[in-house]
Amino acid sequence: IFSLDFHPNGTRLATAGMDNKIRLWNTAAILQQGKNESRLLSTLTAHNGAVMCARFSHGNGQYLASGADDMIVLVWERDASAAEDGMAGNLETLGNAEDTPTEIWRPVRRLTGHESDVCDVAWAPGNRYLASCGLDNTVLVWDGRTFERVAKLTAHTQFVKGLAFDPAGRFLATQSDDKTLRIWRTSDWELQTTVERPFQDSIFSTYFRRPSWAPDGAYVAAANAANGRVPVAALVARASWATDLSLVGHHAAVEAVRFCPRSFRPQPGEEPTSVCAVGAQDRSVTVWLTSQPVPLVAAPNLFAANLLDLAWHVPSNPPPGSDAIVAWLAACSHDGSVAVLEFERCELGTPVSLEQQNAM
Repeated sequence: IFSLDFHPNGTRLATAGMDNKIRLWNTAAILQQGKNESRLLSTLTAHNGAVMCARFSHGNGQYLASGADDMIVLVWERDASAAEDGMAGNLETLGNAEDTPTEIWRPVRRLTGHESDVCDVAWAPGNRYLASCGLDNTVLVWDGRTFERVAKLTAHTQFVKGLAFDPAGRFLATQSDDKTLRIWRTSDWELQTTVERPFQDSIFSTYFRRPSWAPDGAYVAAANAANGRVPVAALVARASWATDLSLVGHHAAVEAVRFCPRSFRPQPGEEPTSVCAVGAQDRSVTVWLTSQPVPLVAAPNLFAANLLDLAWHVPSNPPPGSDAIVAWLAACSHDGSVAVLEFERCELGTPVSLEQQNAM
């Protein structure tokens, strides 16, 4: 499984993989432990190559964008007239790919222009843009409403394997095998800066280099960096593009980094902190609070093969209590499996409100 993503409302988890398919799972049963049943909502089969990435649009999650080895970006939309409510019935756990689908998702846009495999896609805040990158060394940017192409970014000299928009929509970060992280202005699609230092010592080969911005925009975390010979995730400060900080906790190359989209207040009255997950080829995940110098969680040997992607979901109104679930983290692997970690309020704190998050 190359990629996964939660729907913004948390009811669905998309997984994309080597079998050329995207599967949408009902996630209600993540909160219902001890059940053995599973329910597949839909199987999306329009790609003619391994599906490398899948990302839901922001807000109501109307669209799902996917990119594949067939050089195509597809934009999918749920056909509500042809499907049951995705939460209907006894929908309990993830797991079995043989369940009868209960939703229909159709490709409504077919975006061409890449000349090789598409490695990653990302939506800008408010879905103003959709960006894609691939093994043709390019980044393509599409209007998020008309899906007309608005920019082609060609500064990278090798495969482009990951990208992410900042939460203010001002910058697009792209990462490449040319050992650079490039920051592009969305106002004119020109380069703001090129970050090289954390990646020059990296000798590791990875499927992906998936970066992520902190929800307050203060940092962009980048994959496949190195501190000497030690694999790390680099933290690049937005204020100065300095690279003095890194997340050190893995003994193999970092494939993906994903900040939780919401900040958390560890204790009442304390300043909010960001939460960042790091996934690596050592088959492990570490989870960090940006206010702490050591990982909050280290989950070793989650999988039998490389970890390839990460996704967060924060319930909109988590219940009170220190043991209430306030976040889920999903991770997928080359071994074809998905692991889901649950975080309680006593571990992360209380998520800030959406209004406070947007104000940041």
